[in-house]
Amino acid sequence: MYTEIVAVGILLAVLYAEIAHYSPGGLVTPVYFALCLAQPVRIAYTLLIVLAVYGLDKLLGRFLILYGRRLFAVNVVLGLGLSLLIGATGLLPGGIRMIGYIVPALLVRDLQKQGFAKTGVSLGIVTGLCALCLLWFGVL
Repeated sequence: MYTEIVAVGILLAVLYAEIAHYSPGGLVTPVYFALCLAQPVRIAYTLLIVLAVYGLDKLLGRFLILYGRRLFAVNVVLGLGLSLLIGATGLLPGGIRMIGYIVPALLVRDLQKQGFAKTGVSLGIVTGLCALCLLWFGVL
């Protein structure tokens, strides 16, 4: 069932991007957010990591030439590194972790291209549609 849900979520993200001409933070991001709706702290933590990576990208962009694959790779490493660093410090209670390792980098990429409003609204719409599909499949 999990594979079918991810496939439907990707399909919804592609359809939305084709119709609205905005990306909802990557193809898999909305379905993973929908799967984690019962864990709002996890979503909030992931968004916190996204904001931190976005800010660090702006800072690093002053000193390094970052674009394309290199920028995406830096985003993945920064997101993973920040999550591991926060986890190692014990600032968060056990069990709280970010959603995937690629999801923050995908969101940051779209935030850089489209801005916060367009990406946030698109992510919210497609996540809501994915959640409706999860309800229909009986997962939520």
